[in-house]
Amino acid sequence: MATPCASCQSCPHPGDPRPAPATDADWAELLAALPVDVESTARASQALRRRRQVRSGADLLRLVLLYSLWDWPLRLVAAWATITGWAELSDVALLQRLRGAQHYLGVLVAACLLTSRTLQPTGPVRLRLVDATVISRPGSRGTDWRLHVSFDVGQWAIDGLELTDAHGGETLVRHAAQPGDILVGDRGYAHRRGVGCVLAQGGALVLRCNVTNLPLQDAGGAPLDLLAWLRQVPEDAPAERPVQIVTLEGTFPLRLLATRLSPQAADAARRRLRRQAKKKGHTPDRRSLEAAGFLLLVSTLDPTTWSTEQVLGLYRIRWQVELLFKRLKGLLHLDQLRARGAALAQVYLLGTVLGALLVERVSRGAPSAALVWFATVERPVSPWRWLAWWHEAVRQAVRGVLALATMQAALPKLGRYLCDGPRRRLQQGAVARHLLRGLGAPSSSALCRTLHTQHASYPMAA
Repeated sequence: MATPCASCQSCPHPGDPRPAPATDADWAELLAALPVDVESTARASQALRRRRQVRSGADLLRLVLLYSLWDWPLRLVAAWATITGWAELSDVALLQRLRGAQHYLGVLVAACLLTSRTLQPTGPVRLRLVDATVISRPGSRGTDWRLHVSFDVGQWAIDGLELTDAHGGETLVRHAAQPGDILVGDRGYAHRRGVGCVLAQGGALVLRCNVTNLPLQDAGGAPLDLLAWLRQVPEDAPAERPVQIVTLEGTFPLRLLATRLSPQAADAARRRLRRQAKKKGHTPDRRSLEAAGFLLLVSTLDPTTWSTEQVLGLYRIRWQVELLFKRLKGLLHLDQLRARGAALAQVYLLGTVLGALLVERVSRGAPSAALVWFATVERPVSPWRWLAWWHEAVRQAVRGVLALATMQAALPKLGRYLCDGPRRRLQQGAVARHLLRGLGAPSSSALCRTLHTQHASYPMAA
């Protein structure tokens, strides 16, 4: 028990609400939040074929999370391992360790997602928002990776996730469904293959579509003239009609819903359509330009239970998955990928995602008085600040305490991590320091000529 101190405000006092610094006990608690044993998982995934320096699955996981959640370069991660006495290994050795951890991390992520999917829904249905976000390597001008996510609104948790390269397109096939699930997606998911897969599994859908990607039929099986029907939609009210769709799994009835956008929103949608068509080198389709003035949805929800306005309201909730990606990129720096190699990039991304899942699991242990904030409408919890709070707690548990005295005492053996390797172009700051120390010495003239030659070979912009 801490002893009260009347002479200062920094000493711990009994009942002091200030949190204690993170210790290895916090790291052990973080490991306990995982639904599987990290040691047996590391052995089964062959992530630890050689146990030199990195001797356990927990050690390897901690190095991965330091690299991902703290966004440290490999040399600083290796320096941390040296300071704390975990291991003494070079950045190259650490690189090889991390490259071999892909399957290990994939198993841990899959186990966390499985437990999220088995949680009881908070209501009679489970509302799941599906979408994907793109991630690019440093210097890349296109898509290198795509993260596909399913977000359970009731549990406020990620319950499905898949990481693919640029060729992995958006499809509902990636998101398994069950009776009671309502999957909400944008136009990228309105394809017959995915629709048929979800409906065959007993799930329900609310999808935005356009005039080209989802061929619909009327009740008699004839192709639907979608534009002709859209022209009949009233100016001030949504419209709905029954349709059907033919898939490999069978023919399914659907509800087709439409509402007109405001003139400003319609003009903005057409500008986006023209801009995207110009980027791809073709002219936008006339039908697509006309249909861009409408919000067009298909749904399988029972019309006796879900009115047209309620279905339209469900689709508007889809924006929450976009805000999820914004939080993952803004707080967890998911989009700040530094690794260029495919193997290390996957480790970084999977480590970041695992950190987000750990944040969700740890935050579920919050006191009930705090969890009530999720149930109120008057003063609800801020998802951004909630994630920032718990994310910092997880990061501190991963890193532990780095005392200033310990860091200073360890400096003499950290030169291999903190100093640059030999380089063709001399570091300008190092040369300047050397010149200032040895002004007038013969060697200083030679260094000046070398620095001037290197500077002239890199012309500055006017």
